Amino acid sequence: MTQFPQLKTTRLATARLWVVRAVLLYATVLYFEIGRRFMVDPAGTAGLFSIVLPQPESVTTIRTIMGAFFLGLSATALYGLVRQRMAASLWVLVTFIFFVLCGRLLGIELDGATPINLSELRNEAMGFAIYAIALVLLPRKG
Repeated sequence: MTQFPQLKTTRLATARLWVVRAVLLYATVLYFEIGRRFMVDPAGTAGLFSIVLPQPESVTTIRTIMGAFFLGLSATALYGLVRQRMAASLWVLVTFIFFVLCGRLLGIELDGATPINLSELRNEAMGFAIYAIALVLLPRKG
């Protein structure tokens, strides 16, 4: 009879698992709050970045694109936490944030290193690093 390898339960593995859970909980709450803000007040939230939304269509577009993006990331993190699919959820977060970083760096190159762009770059790079480290810390089966 074939046995599936079980996760080795050590104090270190348990601590690492709790760190990963904390990271996914943080991502769930953070992205939910950002998504909620874009859904509830897209013009005000976009206004923080000096984006003006003059038409109802532009408000709806920001609401649906930005709100949906962040709420989707929140749902992905929550799914990994609740369904114990942490590696898959972290890979999704790392992949999305990688492309966000690419877009931010391209924007800085083409549009300039404004204080807001640099602040957002810092935040996004920290998020990428946190999710990548959590992925490395995640105890492996075997």
